[in-house]
Amino acid sequence: MLTFCFFSLAVIFFIIGVVQLLTPTRTAAQTAPGFTGGAPQPADRSVLTRSAPLNLANASPAAPAGKPGGGLQKLGWIGVGQRVYVSHPVQGERLAHVLGRILFSELWQRQRDPQSPWVPTGSQFAGFWLEGDLFLLNWQNRFYLLDEATELSDGEIQRDFLPHARKYAQSDQTADVYFAYPPAMWHIDDIGKFQIAEIQGNGLRYQVGGIGRFIHSSGDSQRALVVEDFEGSSGQDTARSGYQIEEGNIRKEE
Repeated sequence: MLTFCFFSLAVIFFIIGVVQLLTPTRTAAQTAPGFTGGAPQPADRSVLTRSAPLNLANASPAAPAGKPGGGLQKLGWIGVGQRVYVSHPVQGERLAHVLGRILFSELWQRQRDPQSPWVPTGSQFAGFWLEGDLFLLNWQNRFYLLDEATELSDGEIQRDFLPHARKYAQSDQTADVYFAYPPAMWHIDDIGKFQIAEIQGNGLRYQVGGIGRFIHSSGDSQRALVVEDFEGSSGQDTARSGYQIEEGNIRKEE
C-alpha cells in the first residue's frame, strides 16, 4: 500500500513538471502596455511616419534642418498705411505708401515622396504692395523689388518654366539651371511651395489658404524674376520681374 502511494506521488510530480516546462514564462516586456509581439511598439507611430494627409491650416511640425522656423522672419516692422523708403537700382530711392501686406507660410515635405503631404515649416515671409505698382518681397535672405507683372496660363507655366524647375529639383537644387524668358536669361536660385496665411489692405489678388509653388531666379545687373504657380483658383499665376536688393535698401520714414 505504501509503495503504491509513493508511486502515485511520483506520477503527480512528473505531470506538474511537464506542465511547467511547456508553459512559456511571461517577461516584463511581454506584459508591458502596448506590446504586440516582437519588439515593444511606440504608443504613437505618427512620430515615425505620416500615412494620412495633415490639415495644412493647423499643422505645426518642427522646421527641417536648415530652416529658420519661428513665424515672420523679416520686415515685421512694416505695416499697412506706413510709408517706407526703398532704393530702386535704376530709379533711385523712393518713398512709398504700403497699400497691402501678404504673409506666405513656407511648406515642406517630411519625405521626398509624391504621397508625402506638404506642411508648414513654421517660417513666414512677407510681401508688400507699394504705391507706384511696386511689390516688395522677402524670402529667406533675399529681398526683391518687383515692378513688372505678367499673368500666366497653365500652358505657359508648363512650357516656359516647369521643365527647368523639374531639372533643378532632380539635382537636389544644386545644379546651375539657366533658361530664357523675355527679356533675359535667368538662373534658378530657389524653388518651393507656400500657403497664403494672411492678407491685409488692397492691391493683392490672393486668397487666404491658397497654395502655390514659386521659382526665384536671377539675371544680370541684379535683375530678378519671381514666378508664382497656384493650385486651382486660389491666386493668379504670375511672372513678376524687377530687381534683387539688400535689406539695407529698405528703411522706415524718418
